[in-house]
Amino acid sequence: MPRSAMPRPAGSVPPRETMPRAEPRIGASRLADGARVTVRAACPSDAGRVQDYVRALSPSSRYDRFLAPINELSPAELARIGGGETQATLIAETKVAGARIVIGEARCAAVDGVTCEIALSVADAWRGRGLGTLFMDHLECRARKLGANMLVGDVLRSNVAMRTLARESCFGLAGVPADARLVRIVKDISAAWVGTPCRQLMATGLSMAA
Repeated sequence: MPRSAMPRPAGSVPPRETMPRAEPRIGASRLADGARVTVRAACPSDAGRVQDYVRALSPSSRYDRFLAPINELSPAELARIGGGETQATLIAETKVAGARIVIGEARCAAVDGVTCEIALSVADAWRGRGLGTLFMDHLECRARKLGANMLVGDVLRSNVAMRTLARESCFGLAGVPADARLVRIVKDISAAWVGTPCRQLMATGLSMAA
């Protein structure tokens, strides 16, 4: 089969030279194992790629992320991608065989003037490599840009990986949500930022994500 006819992975796009326009980048980073990933804000045109990514997650990963047994994003959820001044969808990408594929997504939405709700998922094959930690840094920078001083998120009690990530990212536990399946993670970000400056993290410089 000719190379041009080879099927591409779900959530992938052709090499940059065949793209009609470049999409905005936030930052390129190297994970601890040397893998290079790019985290950027999703555009409305990314909705189909994000949908493909969600469909490719394992059922348990989708359940952990969306707190329900879904197979794909609803039209309303797709419509939120890339829109609004008080919310953002971030996607992580890497190159495989010359094509950019989505390997993670994260969301940050302002609840009020001081609080942002966050959530994220990482492709099953990329778990445990530091991408979740990198997303947490980007979400905190995004929330600070929105003027928030508190990050919150609801996590399944059974989601050990996310609870561990939250603890390692200095989140604590708040009041018990109405749903007994959940715990609420919370982080006060009113203090000065410690670590790679947000302007550097959200530019094009490389950083290490352990």
